Amino acid sequence: MTQNYEKIEKEQGLDPRVESLAIPLARDYAEKNYPKREDGTFEPAWRGANGEKDLRGKSPEDVAAQLESEGYSPEAALALAQSMVVDIANTPYDQFPDHWKKQNRGGAEFLISLVDEVGADNIRALDLSDSEVQEKYGTLIHANWLERNQWVLDPEYGNSVLAQSYADLPADEQQKDIDQMRVLQGWLEAQQNPEEIGV
Repeated sequence: MTQNYEKIEKEQGLDPRVESLAIPLARDYAEKNYPKREDGTFEPAWRGANGEKDLRGKSPEDVAAQLESEGYSPEAALALAQSMVVDIANTPYDQFPDHWKKQNRGGAEFLISLVDEVGADNIRALDLSDSEVQEKYGTLIHANWLERNQWVLDPEYGNSVLAQSYADLPADEQQKDIDQMRVLQGWLEAQQNPEEIGV
């Protein structure tokens, strides 16, 4: 599976490490941020397939009902609705729409740039329980996220909490940035020991 991603990325001129890291980043985010059901799946997290904020939290059935009220037949409405929203909690990364893959790649690209700048051994050696390390890397990661997510500033769909600097974020939001560093450390370890990831 990794080789397929590497082939696609090579054709698109992308760094193969980015897609390789984006997958565990997406998986880790789902594990830590969406409630799990008894059957092992997550509570759905419906999002607009192209990031449309007005579709957040709307299931295909919700969207289909709206489309029916606009004159679509029930069958056509549901078919269209299924392409308009995605459950990002339960959909495998390789089935994400391009918008959501791009979102995950953006974070992965930044983390790979940190590896290139700081060095893999130095990243692996970071003590992520150290508050100074958390502040330094959390600030960098959150600033990068803000650059890629200007929607937080939108007066209608924005999020004033997320629009703050890392230092002013609530602890649970700061933890999301630090979790990315933990995933990066684990990914680097797996790259060093490929037998752990089945490569």
